[in-house]
Amino acid sequence: MHRPVIAPTPDSPASQAVGLDLDGTLADASAGWMGGRIGLPLPGAMEALRVLTASRAVFVYTARPRHFLPEVADWITWYSGIAAFVDPSPERAYWTTVGGPILVTSTKLGAAAYVDDRAVHHAGNWNDTLATVSRAIGLDRAGVPLPA
Repeated sequence: MHRPVIAPTPDSPASQAVGLDLDGTLADASAGWMGGRIGLPLPGAMEALRVLTASRAVFVYTARPRHFLPEVADWITWYSGIAAFVDPSPERAYWTTVGGPILVTSTKLGAAAYVDDRAVHHAGNWNDTLATVSRAIGLDRAGVPLPA
């Protein structure tokens, strides 16, 4: 099942944005991120970031603790050439600035699309979605752990 095109419209702030995960999506996460390390950009990631930023508001979200976010913003600016800054608003629900800068946040804001290495697409059928999630976390259809 394909998703419909979500055109940016002034009455829908979420339609104007794309959210990108950091670790494992933009940055290589094979070395882990504890201690604040950020891996090198994954192949094609910075080019994709530039293309998306030219037509939509882009934010990068991460599960990293908030005190690491300035390093994430610096990393994005260094590798992409697009200014990035840490979200100063804990109450923000949307990001709508097309063309940059890129917002860095630990909050998943409203968006037309999300890109995340751990995501499972839900296309309206919970049987399919549950099967996919169950396989990803090592459960069979009945919720019983699969042998390691």
